[in-house]
Amino acid sequence: MRGSPLVQAGLVVAALLLLLIPLHRLTQREQRPPEPPVVSSASKQVHLAVRTTALPCRFQITFLGKTLWVEDASTPELAKDFDINFPKEGIDLVVDVTWETKALAALEITVSLPDGNAMNKTLWGQGTANEVLTFREDE
Repeated sequence: MRGSPLVQAGLVVAALLLLLIPLHRLTQREQRPPEPPVVSSASKQVHLAVRTTALPCRFQITFLGKTLWVEDASTPELAKDFDINFPKEGIDLVVDVTWETKALAALEITVSLPDGNAMNKTLWGQGTANEVLTFREDE
């Protein structure tokens, strides 16, 4: 190529600057405000059933830091209905149970939703047990 090296350098710089515009558009992140998470705030009527293998027993079920159910069970099976916000991610119930016997005992908790979906978890212990139980619809 003939011509002044200064003119050639100027043309190369101009071509690179023109390529900078599409390169900038391709690599720039789109500035969109973050979308709020979709959380269903509608409460569902949830049926909780509790079965124990040893009597008497005392249990406490806590949901979102609030005591949901406290009972001194004198029968092996108990049940109650609660209005609970049940998102698709599930719920965590903190369960504390105390049995008078020091032998191995179990407490089974069944969560039933209005659509007929039922989930159950079992908590085992000798004298006492404390655990966070997670209930999800897809389990």
